[in-house]
Amino acid sequence: MTPPVFKFEQPEEFDLTLVIVSFNTRDILLRCLESIKKYTQDISYEVIIIDNASEDGTVDAVVKEFPEFQVIANTDNRGFSAANNQGIVASKGRKIAMLNPDTLLTENSFKKIIDFLERHLGFSILGTGIVDEKNQPCPIRLWEDNPRDAALKILGIYNPANELKKMKPILSKEAKAISGCCFVMTRDLIECIGLMDENYFLYNEEDDLCRRARKAGKRICFFPDTSVQHLHGQSTHQKRHRKKVIMEAYRSNIYFYSKYYSFIWNMTLKALYKINFLITLLRSIFRHFRGSATMDDSLSLKLKLLLMNPKK
Repeated sequence: MTPPVFKFEQPEEFDLTLVIVSFNTRDILLRCLESIKKYTQDISYEVIIIDNASEDGTVDAVVKEFPEFQVIANTDNRGFSAANNQGIVASKGRKIAMLNPDTLLTENSFKKIIDFLERHLGFSILGTGIVDEKNQPCPIRLWEDNPRDAALKILGIYNPANELKKMKPILSKEAKAISGCCFVMTRDLIECIGLMDENYFLYNEEDDLCRRARKAGKRICFFPDTSVQHLHGQSTHQKRHRKKVIMEAYRSNIYFYSKYYSFIWNMTLKALYKINFLITLLRSIFRHFRGSATMDDSLSLKLKLLLMNPKK
């Protein structure tokens, strides 16, 4: 018998552990936690919030409003994957849910998920449906990202709306990937493949996890029988930290390409990034001369992206 890659220190005590990573998202996080308390019933669960050194009073607010939930307060921003791993390590649930702070429950979603997984033991990862603030279905890529799509995204001509068409029929089914804003995984999956890859500071971590799971023979389910509401970008579109988000997203993408794509595609995608950075830098310079520059026309950021080595 193959020994586990990771061994949990905490015994199983709950049906579910919910892990939520926060960074300066106090108000929307409190709404998320309130929705969890309101709708999650008929299962035993714990909530672990990992705060990445927020400056908006998140920790104090959560401790005051939700003393029954566990808070791990980091003194620096460790990134999304590393913080999620802290929650996974501390978890005591038979299942572990990863939930973004900018999400809201609108029904007893986790009871439905637990019941489904107990009836379908062959699945190790389950991703829910996602709806927007108007309760309209959001596109979710249920298949592996590929170099062509990566190239289209770099060039700014990828259309996510096509994903919604490709998802149809929107029924429960086996998938190759799921949305990272709400998914549930089994405890034995982590013991089999290990924790999240902490080389991803932001983005791509769920794609990486799904690829590793499938490589280990594990199955993934898309489960639109329940959906969570996603307030898109509330946790990452913070003006003060926008430059950091853009740079870390670039690093994560390059790392993902190097891990899963061929050498030729790696060189091609890196070249496309540099060409795109050069074009956007020149465009921003022109806008500064015209006096029409916006916050997205930061010359220092464009130059830094053009010259930086994305490898950590």
